[in-house]
Amino acid sequence: MPSLTPLVSIIIPAHNHAAFIATALQSVAGQTYPRIELIVIDDGSTDDTAQVIAQTLASLGRNMRVAFHRQENQGLGATLVRGLSLATGEFVQFLASDDALFPAMTARLVRALSKAAPDVAAVGCDGYVFDVCGEPHAIFSRQHPIPFSRDQHRELMVGNWLPAMGMLYRRDIIVQEGGIAPDLVYEDWGLLLALTRKHRLLQIPDRLFVYRRHGRNASADLARMRLALNALMQHYPLMAKARDLRAALAARDPVAFWARLGPGTLDLAFRFMLRRVQIRFALSAGQVNPRISEISQSLRQRFGRKRHAAGIEIGPDCFIHPEARLEAGPGILSIGEGCHIGAGAHLVAGPGLTIGAGTFIEAGARIGGPGARTRVGKACLIAARTTIAPGSILGDICVTLPDSHVAGHVPDGCWLVQGLRD
Repeated sequence: MPSLTPLVSIIIPAHNHAAFIATALQSVAGQTYPRIELIVIDDGSTDDTAQVIAQTLASLGRNMRVAFHRQENQGLGATLVRGLSLATGEFVQFLASDDALFPAMTARLVRALSKAAPDVAAVGCDGYVFDVCGEPHAIFSRQHPIPFSRDQHRELMVGNWLPAMGMLYRRDIIVQEGGIAPDLVYEDWGLLLALTRKHRLLQIPDRLFVYRRHGRNASADLARMRLALNALMQHYPLMAKARDLRAALAARDPVAFWARLGPGTLDLAFRFMLRRVQIRFALSAGQVNPRISEISQSLRQRFGRKRHAAGIEIGPDCFIHPEARLEAGPGILSIGEGCHIGAGAHLVAGPGLTIGAGTFIEAGARIGGPGARTRVGKACLIAARTTIAPGSILGDICVTLPDSHVAGHVPDGCWLVQGLRD
């Protein structure tokens, strides 16, 4: 009989990510889920990644099983194969060393997968994409919308919309279906294609991870990604035919289109065109009504009566630029749910400042000021070197990373690391 609290193995492969790996590790330690096994593998880093891993693991202060291994560079696929061989948990998560998890992520995914039917191989969630170079943040599912079709295997032939860092898998099904192909750079895409031949995937709408773009992601190496795609298409030849056909459609080349038309390819080309429409209008399966609601709310905020004429009210899912200086004067400053407050941003309000749930506060931000009570919503991720002024109140299951200064009430359930001042 499965455990009521199954062990979750979180596997982190790391290569030359000394600047990011500490945040990833700290976000794992900040999970509210009680039974976690952490497996970290340094894949031949030539920078200080291994040293940062060792130092961070020593300072986490959480009681969990930890395995840290170093190896000569073998590539991502082979590293994940090794990590999976070391895992003992009933469920498995894979986390890139430059990404981070919100505190409730593992708990919510475990709850969903535990309740799912036996043929469900994995459950995924939504999250946030942000660019350390200053590009606006985005919601992952807006950039990679969930297809309307229920044929997940064929939809994955068109493209992968599922977040690698936002999935929780049943380990026995991964092993049963052959594990991870070590020769694939698109290891998550290949794994999902293998799983969906016989099994289903579920997604919940909760936004529970931060996907970081910084110019050194593997996906930024276009030549490498082309080779990776070619390797994937060798495993699934129909993908190559579908890509040729959709290229002809995009180029409006009828001769090439008819030459490439064959069994199964027209269906995939149509799926590709529908996916383009979804991205253009931010339409995701199961999320059309919420999008309409958000648009209506935005119109009401723009043209309706303002409740706080002297203050500043910012809606949900907004990006506040790192150089922003928001001062509400005597009014209230209100930040909606799921926002991203950039590094170095300074937010001040006279009578008070409210930050919505699920907000990501980037490193170096300064929140609040003299006499301004700051209320931080639940499940917020407060990055390193952030300052939140005296009188603040943190919501439940917030994560505060090292060297941040929070002066105020910190409830039970918040995860605080060494170096934090109350």
